[in-house]
Amino acid sequence: MAGRLVLASLALLCLAAAWLGLRAGRVPSETEIIDRYAAQYLERAGAGARATDCVARPHSDRAVRLVVTCAAPDGTRAIFFAGRRGQPVPPPAGPDA
Repeated sequence: MAGRLVLASLALLCLAAAWLGLRAGRVPSETEIIDRYAAQYLERAGAGARATDCVARPHSDRAVRLVVTCAAPDGTRAIFFAGRRGQPVPPPAGPDA
């Protein structure tokens, strides 16, 4: 009986570790990346800002997956550079920056 409980606990622990590993290794979609940075923009922007103020484009630098640009109604802009997994990366140097 005790042996089965240990095996069941070990199996449950392995399943939880596998699930967490799959979640951590999952690459977000472009839509998820855009939504994440649009939410950051909305937190900072003033009245009248909407998520639809944001557009994204790929970048020629391999370290940058997307450049998300948000233009507020008052004319200010927010530019976010997202890496391969959607993480923030510094703006690259060069003409495409």
